Amino acid sequence: MTRQRSSSLARFVLATGLAAALVACGPGQAQPVAGSAAGVSATSVSAPEKTVLSVEPASSSPQFGASVPVTLSLTAGGAPLSGAQVFLVVAGTTRSVTTDAKGQGSLTVESLPVGKQSLKVSYPGDAGHLASMETAALSVQAATATLKLTVTPTPTGATTVLAEVSTSTGVAATGSIDVSVDGTAVNAAPVTDGQATAEIAGTLAIGEHTVAVNFVPGNVAELTTTTATAKITVTKAGSAVSATADKDAVRYGDSSAFTISVTSVIPGADLTGAVTVLDGATTVAEGATDAAGHSSISFLNRADPGAKTYTISYAGSASVEPSRADFVVNTTQTNVDIGITKPSGLTPGSNATITVAIIGTPDKPTGVTTVTYDGTQIAGGALDADGKISGAVAGVTEGSHTIAVTYAGDARFEANTASSTLTVKAPIVNPNADGAAGINAGNPCPASASACVDLSNQLAWLQSGGQVTYGPVAITSGRAGHRTEAGTFTVFWLDKNHKSTLFNDAPMPNSVFFDGGIAFHQGSLSVQSHGCVHLSGSASLTFFTTLSVGDQVYVFGAAPY
Repeated sequence: MTRQRSSSLARFVLATGLAAALVACGPGQAQPVAGSAAGVSATSVSAPEKTVLSVEPASSSPQFGASVPVTLSLTAGGAPLSGAQVFLVVAGTTRSVTTDAKGQGSLTVESLPVGKQSLKVSYPGDAGHLASMETAALSVQAATATLKLTVTPTPTGATTVLAEVSTSTGVAATGSIDVSVDGTAVNAAPVTDGQATAEIAGTLAIGEHTVAVNFVPGNVAELTTTTATAKITVTKAGSAVSATADKDAVRYGDSSAFTISVTSVIPGADLTGAVTVLDGATTVAEGATDAAGHSSISFLNRADPGAKTYTISYAGSASVEPSRADFVVNTTQTNVDIGITKPSGLTPGSNATITVAIIGTPDKPTGVTTVTYDGTQIAGGALDADGKISGAVAGVTEGSHTIAVTYAGDARFEANTASSTLTVKAPIVNPNADGAAGINAGNPCPASASACVDLSNQLAWLQSGGQVTYGPVAITSGRAGHRTEAGTFTVFWLDKNHKSTLFNDAPMPNSVFFDGGIAFHQGSLSVQSHGCVHLSGSASLTFFTTLSVGDQVYVFGAAPY
């Protein structure tokens, strides 16, 4: 307290004591002055006037942190008492004010603690005025807290909640917030300088949700708790889809696969969904991604060679939006096979038609093809709708003739060449025409066979279409322990001057192999073999020059020895 205030208080005490003494003697009664002689009259002293003090706080229930204006009024004898110093004591703090010409003064009370408070106002009086005192009761309430929410979606699918706490009296707000979504607690955060930030994970279901934030002050006596709500709407997240072919370049007509990948900004989102590869409006391939957004779809490449742009379309899932993207697949030409069809069993002087097929898939090759016979062109030009072209040769001559094919290729198929040999043989003169007629009457050998062996009767013959063309001729077959097996076989090798690797280089002229090491060849017609079919010299030559690789050999019956 300042010296001035101490002096004022001293005067207040002195004046109060003096006023009390005057009142004790009775108002208006003059009293002897101490020290005067008896019988001597003293000067009369006027009695101090009574003062009336009033106090009026602007609010009797201010909130914590509010400034409370207090108005004071002091009168003496019903008239304003100006220039008087009035003291106010509240919450242990004393302050003073001097009344103005109207006997009034004002103070502002700040930083009042929460609870019941008493305003004590006193006037100490002076020589002409009595002291007075007045009180007013205050009830300081907790300040009102107000909560403002800002909810902001993040790129990862989560939501950031910003809570801003303000107070009615401007005092700083501290404490914490509790965040719940649809009634379920999800997060909490401290409030510093009136703000708190919390995050809601991006796992909420699609749709509208209610976010509730409850503010709990650090001192509940000074600030009120408060709750605010906000609505957030969870929508599907964006997605991105991409696709590539499994190879940098895919041949036309080859099967390959598209590798497809879907991504989203939401970690762990279910990316299951249908995917479609489109060529314009035409569907090329369809499939579905797994939960991680991956898929591999097989496709048959029918695009023309070159770079082609496709579109990959992802239908979306329960949590992510659909998406589309273009990608490029490079296609290269593919190869072709060349098939040459020529007549069999030609004899000198016959006419021959040679048919060439250019074979490719999935569509038929087009383009120009040239066919030559012993170097002379017999066909040339565009392939027909079946990928074929034919040429004719008139009056073929005996011997082997070369057929050569050149395919120039087209946009889809590579160029290619092929050749084949046409063999023309002189007609076989059958030395056993009568025997042939007898077999033809009831031929036990299938029409598909070119050579037949009857083990039971030790006979063999050549035939075409089930009709005997040479033979039957006598044979010897495998001895006991080396029996010639019955069955249907195919010629796989011919060797004019073969020698046995199993039996001391024994000569096997005109060998035609059809069952492992078993062959037709020239051999003894009286000595049984080790499994081969022995023929006479002329018969073995006829078999050797007539049969070709791939011809069928039918062996039936059982040797009589």
